[in-house]
Parts: sequence; structure tokens; C-alpha cells
Amino acid sequence: MKRTSLIILSLVSLTLVFCKEESKSNKKEMQPEIFSVINTYMSALTELKQFNGVLLVEDSLGNVFSKAYNIEGEEISTLKVNLQHQFDLRSIAKLFAKASLIKLENEGKISFDQKLTEFFPEFPRGDEITIDYLMHHQSGLGRELSNFDGLTAELSPEEVIELIHQEELEFEPGTDTRYSNLGFQLLYKIIGDVAGGTYADYLRTNFFDPIGMKNTGSHYLDPKGHLDNYAFGHILKKDSIKMVNEDESDMQQGHTYSTVEDMKKFLDFITEYQIYHALAEDGIITHAGGTKGKRAWVYADLIKGYKIIFLSNYDQIPFSNLTKDLISIMNGDSVEIPKEVNRKAVKISESIMKKYEGTYDFVDAGHIIISIKFENGKLNAYQKGEMAGELIPENDSTFFWDPKSKESFIFTKDEEGNLKALMDFQGVRWDGVIIE
Repeated sequence: MKRTSLIILSLVSLTLVFCKEESKSNKKEMQPEIFSVINTYMSALTELKQFNGVLLVEDSLGNVFSKAYNIEGEEISTLKVNLQHQFDLRSIAKLFAKASLIKLENEGKISFDQKLTEFFPEFPRGDEITIDYLMHHQSGLGRELSNFDGLTAELSPEEVIELIHQEELEFEPGTDTRYSNLGFQLLYKIIGDVAGGTYADYLRTNFFDPIGMKNTGSHYLDPKGHLDNYAFGHILKKDSIKMVNEDESDMQQGHTYSTVEDMKKFLDFITEYQIYHALAEDGIITHAGGTKGKRAWVYADLIKGYKIIFLSNYDQIPFSNLTKDLISIMNGDSVEIPKEVNRKAVKISESIMKKYEGTYDFVDAGHIIISIKFENGKLNAYQKGEMAGELIPENDSTFFWDPKSKESFIFTKDEEGNLKALMDFQGVRWDGVIIE
């Protein structure tokens, strides 16, 4: 049965072949057992056609294991990567921004309680929004622009800021938390303006160059010559892996690239210097990034002293499970090695299926709207009026699109007893509230 995927705008039994590079292990001649477990896990995942990219882990003793994992059996040459490839970091640019703001605050150049109007005097309700609110997605601004249908990659940072001025707040500042790329576009501009240049200038001068991140930079705002080994993104389409065109809906500020080894240098830096420990929650500094065809993740445990980084140019990865299992392995816990999934459909009553009919708003996924309809004895999902796929019942509340995938569409209730949906997509689970 072919996989049916949702058309989302924005957030394998093949033989595994590895790049010729040897696995790297520093400070000890013999690779620690934990690295062997990780390699077995990642090899199995890649063999299932669920990972393509590079991984680097460092244990508490400073031993490092890094390797590129490539899916075999695909003719597309752009899929294959090595440790020197430069990957799109997506929202990991936000981690750079938070580190920049901590540095500026420590130097007395900004304060986290400063209001937005101090930087953009005409910003509507800017006197209610602080830098701290922007950093923690509490400004009330939405995830993406709602008032522009063109190519945002062609907009200057100033034009983007002007469009953000026109956005309506989705909630009162400081009263809720909702992921906002728009809020960070404002922060990128603030960082650059305070330093007298662009956000890319600030990162290059204060982090990338001093740390020695020679293969890291901005797609749009740095010289093109720095980006000479780019890992193009890929998707699974009609059971075949295809390269995706570069995302012209992106924005110039915050669009950064790096290698896995450069990202380790950055994690080394922010874990070494105490002021950046403010980035941590419960002793963990972490951030994820992703878009169509691309995934990235960094993780540093300040207490246990280990680091994990993976960069992928393929988006069909079980992101949540992968990150959770890598953490478990580094903590010495046992995990299940990935294996082929074969889910079974069951029959459920029409009355149960009919109660799930409705339109669901997946707010944190950029207000993706999915309509569920009972038709000819089946539950079908629609997006923008077009059929997105059939929901196949596994039990009375859990449905799936593809019997070979762990991704589910689950109907449940919130704390007030209202119906809601949980949708897995490319390894991430999104909450959807019923609106009709």
C-alpha cells in the first residue's frame, strides 16, 4: 500500500552503504560500547530508509564518534552526504540568536525587559511586548506571515519587519506560548541593529570566526563562496526519493548553514562559558530545526557532559523517536533497534467514526486546517478542499495512513472534555483543536 501524505505548507529494506570516511574516536583507541550501540541503531534506521545525513556524539570523557549515513539504492546523486557537507540549520538559527542576546545583555547593550517600541517605535502594541517575550514565543505573534503571498526570500529584512507590523496578535502578550518565526525575525533585526550591521554580520564576527566555524554562514547575507558543499534537501514522493527545490518562502535573516563538526565547536563554546548556561532548561541546551526535505538537531547535557548533533537532508525521519532514543542511549538506557512496522487495520462502528467528523486547526503547525469527513464507510482527511488521505482505524481512537509507518492520527479529549486530534507528521506530533 502506498503511503498517503498530508500536503503541509510551513514547521526501508535497502542495503545500507556508508561513506568511506572512518568513524572517528578521539582520546581512546577503542570505541566505547555506547558508540557501537548508536551505530547499530543509526544503521538500522538508515536501512529502513528513515535517515540520511550525518551524526556526531561526544561522551562525558570527550570521546567523539561521527559518521555519515547514506541510503543505498537511490539513483539521485544529491542525496549522498559526508561529514564535510553543509546543511540548512533552519530554526537552530534561533539558538544562535538566544546566545547573541545573552552576550549583548551581559555587555549591557540590551535588556530582556526592553519593549519592542524601543527598537520599532511604530510597532502596534509594541509597548506590551518585551525581548523576553519574543525569545520565549510569548509575544502573541503568529508562526508565519498571514498577509503576504509572494516569495519572502526576495524581501529585504526591512520589508519583512514592515509586514510583521501589519500582523494581528493571536493572544495577549505574555499570556500564552505559541511558536513564532515572526518574533525571531524581529530579534534578528534587533541584534543586527544594536551591533550596527546585520544579524549575519553579528554571528560571523562574534561566534563563527572566533570559534573557527569556517564552514558556517548565512545563505543570503554572506558571500556565496562560503557555501561550496551544500546538502540539498530531499523528500519521499510516490515511493521515490526526490530532491526539493530550495525554499523560496524562506526569509533572509536567520537562514544559516553549517557542518556537523562546526556545530560541535559551537556547542563546545556555549557549554564552556558560564554565561551561555542561561540557554539551558533543567541542565539541557537543545534546539531543533526543519522544513521540507531537511532536519537538524543539537543537544548538550551540561550535567552529564555529553553532546549529540544530527543534520539530515531527508525529512522522512522519526524525529521525536530518534531524539528520545539517542538521549536514552547516551544515558546508558536500553532502546529498541528500529525495525519494519506492519500495522493492522480493524473494523470499528460507523457511529464512532462519525463522531470524529469536523475541522481541526493545528495551531502550532502554522494553523494547518484538516477536515475529517465520514464517506462511504471511511474517514477521509481533506486540506484546502483536496483529499489528503484515508484514516485507517487501528483501534477506536487511533488511525494511520500507512501500515509501514508509526505515524498516527489520534482522536482524544482536552482537559475540558472537548474533542481534539493529535497528528504525527514526519516524526513530530501536533495538537489540533476542533473549530467546526
